[in-house]
Amino acid sequence: MEHYVTRGESKLWTVIADQIDSLKPYLCLCGGGPGMGDSLLAVDKLLKSHFNIVRFEQRGCGRSTKDGNYTLSTVLDDVEAIRKYYEISNWFIAGHSWGAGVALFSALKYPKSCNGIIYICGMGIQNDDDWIEEFNKNAKALEEPEFTLPPELEINYDVTNMGLRSFKEYIKQPTLLRDLTQLKVPVLIICGDQDIRPNWPAIQLGNLLQNSQLAILLNSNHFPYEKEPEAFKAIIINWLAKVS
Repeated sequence: MEHYVTRGESKLWTVIADQIDSLKPYLCLCGGGPGMGDSLLAVDKLLKSHFNIVRFEQRGCGRSTKDGNYTLSTVLDDVEAIRKYYEISNWFIAGHSWGAGVALFSALKYPKSCNGIIYICGMGIQNDDDWIEEFNKNAKALEEPEFTLPPELEINYDVTNMGLRSFKEYIKQPTLLRDLTQLKVPVLIICGDQDIRPNWPAIQLGNLLQNSQLAILLNSNHFPYEKEPEAFKAIIINWLAKVS
């Protein structure tokens, strides 16, 4: 079921499972980019038998309002507003790529409502020139495109630029690393071994957190839910059984 969540004069497009099963936990999916619309339908299809899933489109993307307010902090508060709109007391949050940071920092800001984080191919908490150099080198070596944008999606580069800039500012917080070491929420970190983005920042993050599990899918790139869907699903379901 589709619903619009209103915040001020802006509206956020959201969708939730048609049939809510009270025995299943809730899961919010945070897409990557930033700047793309509803990009995690494939993850929804894989995991809907185990979760009541909520997806949304960030401001400026798809069906959500284009209002120029695309900072990371705004997204975190939007995610919390979506949880309250659906009257969900607690949920899991999953994020892919840039959205992995949204999931992590949402739990850091609102830990009491978060049961766990699924951190998929995230960029870590670094702003490192070597990371960018390795990414560019790997991207040039690709024999075919890593990702083809589906025709129903388009990228809003205003969202991309503001989101990435605000991420770099956000991770400069003096207490961020300390706060992450004190986060007790369980975290599942999933990486693709063939990802052109270096995995060391996500692995480093896992060693910083109190309660994390790392899974590296050897035959996957930046999209493990497409390259190895059954292995991806099994990792999440097994982890869910441990932390529930």
